[in-house]
Amino acid sequence: MINWNTITDEAAQILSDYLKIQSLNPPGDERETAEFLSNLLSERGLKVKTYTSAPNRINLLARLPGDGSKKPILLYNHMDVVEANPEFWSCDPFGGEIRDGYVWGRGAIDMKGMGIMQLLALELLQRYHPERTRDIIFFAAADEEKGGAHGTQWMIENHWSEIEAEYIWDEGGFGLQDFFGPTPVFTVAVTEKKDLWLKLIAHGDPGHSGMPHDSNAANILLKALNQVLKLNAKYEVHPVTKMMFAEIGNIMTFPKSFLLKNLQNSIIFRLIQPVLTSDPTIAATMKDTLSITVLRAGSKENVIPDRAEATLDIRLLPDRDPAVFLKKLKKLIDDERVEIDIVQYPEEATISDMNSEFYQTLGGVLKELVPESITAPMLTPGTTDSCFFRRKGVNCYGLFPAIIDPGELAGFHGIDERISVENLRLGIQITYEVLRRMCTQQ
Repeated sequence: MINWNTITDEAAQILSDYLKIQSLNPPGDERETAEFLSNLLSERGLKVKTYTSAPNRINLLARLPGDGSKKPILLYNHMDVVEANPEFWSCDPFGGEIRDGYVWGRGAIDMKGMGIMQLLALELLQRYHPERTRDIIFFAAADEEKGGAHGTQWMIENHWSEIEAEYIWDEGGFGLQDFFGPTPVFTVAVTEKKDLWLKLIAHGDPGHSGMPHDSNAANILLKALNQVLKLNAKYEVHPVTKMMFAEIGNIMTFPKSFLLKNLQNSIIFRLIQPVLTSDPTIAATMKDTLSITVLRAGSKENVIPDRAEATLDIRLLPDRDPAVFLKKLKKLIDDERVEIDIVQYPEEATISDMNSEFYQTLGGVLKELVPESITAPMLTPGTTDSCFFRRKGVNCYGLFPAIIDPGELAGFHGIDERISVENLRLGIQITYEVLRRMCTQQ
């Protein structure tokens, strides 16, 4: 019999140690995290392989073998994390502090916590179910936070046979509480927006700042950005988002239940749109978005710059044509002195099968372990490494298997990122039970 109290205490301590490793990206260096996970997996009798995609960039695989009668499931997690300014935190972002029932630190949710859930669930499956119908692949990736060129994308291009799977379990959705009321809603990401990264480069003429002229590259860029910010995409309901709201409607009382189940009606959508779009996360799933993320111009106080740059992070709905968007953007800027450089161009987006064995099994386990909950598909407003697997025709499902509230979600790429010890336990239980059902004869 599994002693869940012991497993939970172990998970909290392991995660605490893992969070102390500052695997920031940029600059990007997964050597220490890969060594940490490799030791944990090896101690549990699992064979580990590492792959160096570039200097200091390490990807890690471990495989729990089955009899091969079914195709593998791949458990995905990434080892890199975004920056954290300790000035704004209530604790050391890399201290791995355990207090008030939480493990605190950068990466607790994104996504070292999930990596530890997967690792311990894998150990339990190995210990208690020696006969399995399929392999389980543990994949700890590099470079997710900067686009995956040295991580998942590189592994697919160079070692596809070693990570090929029938299903991918990735991040993307959450168990959300107090977002749609007190009932927990597990949102499972089955598709995501297209990530288009652009750089606007304004070309002008240099000169002395004491003698201003009309070819100041900084001014040219600011004018272009002012036009760009006039882009105002209309809100609309993608089919996956429509399905999500229909499921949520099942836990609402009238008239909300009726409204959420009938968003295809344009009158109803206009009526409820202000409520739906009041939350930035939900709003981002219902329109194309654009954010200015990097600005560069000039090098000296008294010199007019001849070059200025801005980076744009554009997230398009799955059915959008990036070429049409680019044409509209160029027309809007309407200035030959502004060059549009494509940093990253998205490929076609696909929707993972919601009738698959994995999705149905996951929904069943969630309902049993959290009886009051519902499960709904979602379109994630961000981009995950699932996009690379979906291009290969693999069904990918994104769920951080825990129940978090708005305050905890705010720590995702934000301040005071943390995960409760109770959620670590729930996440391991969910992961283990889904794998058990997917890998053992019923």
